[in-house]
Amino acid sequence: MALSRRERIRASWSRCAERGLAVDFLRVPFSDDVDTDSRLVHYAAPVLAALRSSLANEPVAVLLSDRSGLVLRRECDDPAFLKALDDVVLAPGATYSEEAVGTNGFGLALADDRVSLVASRDHYNHSLRDYICAGVPIHDPADGATVGALSLTVWSRTPADLLSALATQTAMNIEARFPGRAGAGRLPGAPETPPDHGRVLPKQRPSQQPRHRLTRIEALERDAIAGALARAGGDAATQPPISVCRGRPCTAVSSTTASKASEKSSSRGSAAPLSVSI
Repeated sequence: MALSRRERIRASWSRCAERGLAVDFLRVPFSDDVDTDSRLVHYAAPVLAALRSSLANEPVAVLLSDRSGLVLRRECDDPAFLKALDDVVLAPGATYSEEAVGTNGFGLALADDRVSLVASRDHYNHSLRDYICAGVPIHDPADGATVGALSLTVWSRTPADLLSALATQTAMNIEARFPGRAGAGRLPGAPETPPDHGRVLPKQRPSQQPRHRLTRIEALERDAIAGALARAGGDAATQPPISVCRGRPCTAVSSTTASKASEKSSSRGSAAPLSVSI
């Protein structure tokens, strides 16, 4: 029987405690030796670039790591958010495995080989609690082996109900670029993709239209859900309505330093903090 998200977070915290990881001081392994020409980067680059273009100027980071948790690539156009990520060394060259920095989106996705949402206080280290991370393992369709992970990272106060869906869709798009058997690299629990016979999803009924103007990330999240319904053989028009709610690398930082970046960003205007139950 699969563990619930709450149980997985607790299990991860137990592993972190057994390793003696600190909760109030973040020490991130960093290396200048990053393979930017790997197969994973080659196949993922166009997908990441397209998503970055869709999220232009939004405080969202699209990150790619290898199977060890070494960050290979980071896509983000928001200067303040990039500075905040630099402050916690979440940048190419950093290792964000569970063993290195504690419970986080990358780390839990790789440890459990499952889609993993790590929100705010789910993070083991206090320096990372200003963020929500949706991590998804990436598999080679040829043999199903885990080759890396994708993480979408936003501020902890950002409504992110469908962030995991968008991250999952992006990871599947990356896997689809790998040569191999169709469906061999399918994510655990994801529906098998039926042949596409040119079916076009029907437009939303008027009663299903959102009551507010969607942000770019909310629109992408909605489309990811619609794509998942289509792959499962469902009809978007007959499904229940989808509710869309409203650098300079270093080696160590304290939780106080990390929180300052989030406070500086508050003047940009944001929604109320997201409460994610696990």
